[in-house]
Amino acid sequence: MYFTDDSLRPETQQPLIIQAAPCGPQWLPGDSDDVPVTMVSHQRQKAVDCHNAGATVFHVKMREADGKGSRRMFMFNEMLDRLRATVPRRVLQTGF
Repeated sequence: MYFTDDSLRPETQQPLIIQAAPCGPQWLPGDSDDVPVTMVSHQRQKAVDCHNAGATVFHVKMREADGKGSRRMFMFNEMLDRLRATVPRRVLQTGF
């Protein structure tokens, strides 16, 4: 990519995809006040915040009640349904 004096003008910029992953698996609920054990309401608010900041992709993690990562698909399905209702037309990506 080459930059010119006009590169920073919005009409000359290329589209950009921003992916947000605010709740990574390496962080456990005791590490920070911002890492929840219960993910549903927290991730919905994070999705809204990331959407408002311009993110088009939201990466979702799920946790069990003990704070460890979950692989139970019904939990992901419930979360994805709620996120689709909260931030429609966003790309939602899951991870374990």
